[in-house]
Amino acid sequence: MITVNLRERPEGLSLAQNWSLTPCYMPEMYRDYAERIEKFEVKEDDIWVISQPKCGTTWTQEMVWMINNGLDYEKARMINQDARFPFFEIATIFPPHCNIELDSVEKCEKLASPRHIKSHLPAHLLPESLWRVKPKIIYVARNPKDAFVSFYHHTKNLNGFQGSFEDCIELFLTGCYNYGPFHSHVLDFWCMRHERNILFLTYEEMKSNLPRVIEKTASFLGKSLTGPDIAELTNYLSFDSMRINESVNKEYFCNLMAQFLNYRDTEFNFMRKGQAQTFRERLTPDQILRFDTWTQRELQNTDFRYELFQTTKTLNRQTHQSIEATI
Repeated sequence: MITVNLRERPEGLSLAQNWSLTPCYMPEMYRDYAERIEKFEVKEDDIWVISQPKCGTTWTQEMVWMINNGLDYEKARMINQDARFPFFEIATIFPPHCNIELDSVEKCEKLASPRHIKSHLPAHLLPESLWRVKPKIIYVARNPKDAFVSFYHHTKNLNGFQGSFEDCIELFLTGCYNYGPFHSHVLDFWCMRHERNILFLTYEEMKSNLPRVIEKTASFLGKSLTGPDIAELTNYLSFDSMRINESVNKEYFCNLMAQFLNYRDTEFNFMRKGQAQTFRERLTPDQILRFDTWTQRELQNTDFRYELFQTTKTLNRQTHQSIEATI
C-alpha cells in the first residue's frame, strides 16, 4: 500500500480551497494510473456516483442508471451493471492476472455518452476536469459502523484479508485500507453539497424512504417520474429483488475472486443484509465506543453528524399515500 496526495491545490478552483487533502491509502498499482486518472477528460453529460466503499454504491448506481435510462428494466437485466456503470479505478486495485478489468480507465474513456461512472476516490484524487466541467455527481454516505462491518466481510472474501476482526477494526480506524481514511472523504463532499451539480445522499435515507430519494434523484437528473413509476422502481430496487438480480448482485465477481483466492465463506454474498443499524450484531459495546469516540473526534468543528440520517420507520405521508394509490 502507498499513500497518495496532491502536490498542491488546483489553481483557480474555489471548491478545492475547502478540501482536507488528506493522504489516501491505495494499492501501489495506483502509481501506474495516477497521471491518467488526474488527466481523464470528463464530459458535461457524465454522471458520477461516488462514495466510500460499502456505503450503498451499487444500490445508488442502479437507481441512477434506471432513472437516467427511462426505467428500461429489460436492458438493465440484460447488461451487467459493471458494463453499464463501470468502476473507474478498479484496475488500480486488482492486478492484471486476476482478470478483473485490465484497463478500467480506458473502458470509461470509450463509453458511449451519457457515461455513467462509479468511483471511490476522494475529491482531491478524482480527475481535475470533474470539478471544472461540473457533470452531475451523486455522493452517498453511510454510518461508519455499518460500513465497517460490511467492509470486513468484503475485504475478507474479495481482497484476501487474513487478519482478525480486531485487526480490521484497527486498520479501519487508522485509515489504513483502500480509500481510507473514512471521514475526510465524506466531509469533503459534505462541504460541497450545495453545489448545483452535486447531490448528497445517505444509505440511511434510502432505507428510510426510498420513494422520496428516487423522486429527489430524478429531479436532480432533470427527469420526471409518476407515482406508478416510483412504486415500480422502488420494488425493483428492494433488497430482495436486487439480491437475486444477476446483473447487479456481483455473483460472477464473487465466484471469480473465490477461484483466485481459493476461499469463499459459503454464507457470504456481495449484497449481505441490506439493512441499517445492524452493526450491533457484530461489534461489542467496547468496539462501538471506540468507533463513536473516533467519529466524534473526526467530526468536531464540523456541522456533519451521521445521526442526522438515522433510519426511521415512517415514510413521508404524501409519498406513502401516492404509492398506496398505485397498489
